[in-house]
Amino acid sequence: MNVAAARARRSGPETSAMVLPVLGVIILLAVWQLIGTADFLGRSIPPPTDVVSAMQDNWTVLKRALSATLGRALVGGAIGYAIGLLLALMMVVFPASTKSVERSGVLVNAIPIVALGPVLITMWTRPYIPVIFAAMSVFLATMLAVGDGLRAAPRSSTDMFGVFGAKRRATVLRLQVPTALPMAADALKLAIPAAILGAILGEWFGSDRGAGVLMVSAMRNVQYGLLWAAAVLAALVSVVFYGTASLLERFASKRFGRATELTDTRVASRPGVIGIATVAMVVVVVALWQLWIMTGDVPQIVAPKPVGVLGAMFDNRFDLGPALTTTSLAFGGVVAGAVVGLVLAVLVTMLPWLRSMLAPLALLVPTIPIVVFIPIMGSVLGYGTQTVFAACVLMAFFPMYVFALSGLHARPPGSDDLFAVYGVGRFRTLAYLALPSAVPTLMVAVRLAAASAFLIALSAEWLMGRGGLGRVFSERRVVLDTNGSWAAVVVAISLSVLAYAGATKLEKVATARWRT
Repeated sequence: MNVAAARARRSGPETSAMVLPVLGVIILLAVWQLIGTADFLGRSIPPPTDVVSAMQDNWTVLKRALSATLGRALVGGAIGYAIGLLLALMMVVFPASTKSVERSGVLVNAIPIVALGPVLITMWTRPYIPVIFAAMSVFLATMLAVGDGLRAAPRSSTDMFGVFGAKRRATVLRLQVPTALPMAADALKLAIPAAILGAILGEWFGSDRGAGVLMVSAMRNVQYGLLWAAAVLAALVSVVFYGTASLLERFASKRFGRATELTDTRVASRPGVIGIATVAMVVVVVALWQLWIMTGDVPQIVAPKPVGVLGAMFDNRFDLGPALTTTSLAFGGVVAGAVVGLVLAVLVTMLPWLRSMLAPLALLVPTIPIVVFIPIMGSVLGYGTQTVFAACVLMAFFPMYVFALSGLHARPPGSDDLFAVYGVGRFRTLAYLALPSAVPTLMVAVRLAAASAFLIALSAEWLMGRGGLGRVFSERRVVLDTNGSWAAVVVAISLSVLAYAGATKLEKVATARWRT
């Protein structure tokens, strides 16, 4: 009798694990069908029945387009992931390079595709733009996550390796790399939808086929069923790869453990040295920019000279108003997106059955280009800065959701049993164990969101024609004022670097607060 009862107790969770995901998907589809059929949000969100019908009617076209996009996303994503890994290892092997490498990565990541795409079209890189954008969408998150993972090795273990005379190479390979594997798996989870999105965006710049080309064509022809069919198929592919990466993350966490203590092993530098290095980096970038213009005979309409951009930044056509508007939207959107991501992660941790409902939706948002969401949000919120803010929230919440979800399960060995022995409730366990243990991974998400905040805000403003720097960029390009449009881009990039520096300062505060 006791054996039968024990088997029943064991089979209960297994049955729930099989039934609840299916039930969650059914509920999600039912809600979607209700919204689409009742036309709550306009024609831009068709019911699932229309989406399935569009898939059946256009399956050959969808399969060909998605295959092209996935091939580009896989190649670009693999390149970006490899670059991120190499940069993370370089920062560990050469600690003095950490700040310079991170800031350079943030600077490259902050370049808007709306400014970079037209430049790449005029060069030999045109056929490879989707691959380039996929790689650019992946490398920074990989570099930051793996870099933090490599630096998260416990000091006691590092000291023990030193006591036994282990060489630097052995310490990296046998201690730091295994410690970083869970974070590397987290970066892979982010890389999958990011690479697909990057490839889709890159296909807008001259590709003859692909999911991005199909989406834009469907939107222009008001074929919302076909538009969402392409988006849903891309999201389903992301779900499959994301699930595989999640299994790798769970295996790595169980096998090697996750860091639950914040560490800051960056080499301390004097403010003067940091300032000199920053100025030197800016001078090198400007010099390379000027050299490219001179040797490549680049037309003014494609890319202006640095002197012209500098002049446009200080003349009467460019004031601080747009920069302040974009800053407020970016900062507010990132904060709100981080809160949404953290709340969702807490909810699915406390209520596991919600995870099956939220996972497809959470992957749908970062996979679909923002241009697809603009009509939806515009019909609900109006075509103003509030929609730009909502776009920033949507694009900022996913990194926080991914890292928070992993971090909430990164608890010190035996801590759950200890809390259970003392009869601590679920909410107190969440407040005093799970959330503090998640702080190291949350800080990675904060830095990543800060680095991408202005890129997201400027892109949304450009699409909407509302707001600050994005509107300036759009208006200046219309009148062929390349200096003025690039001035807006340079300001946005500079603000991204400053935002990342602020997030790094916040991480230091958290390090001092939660270090044990």
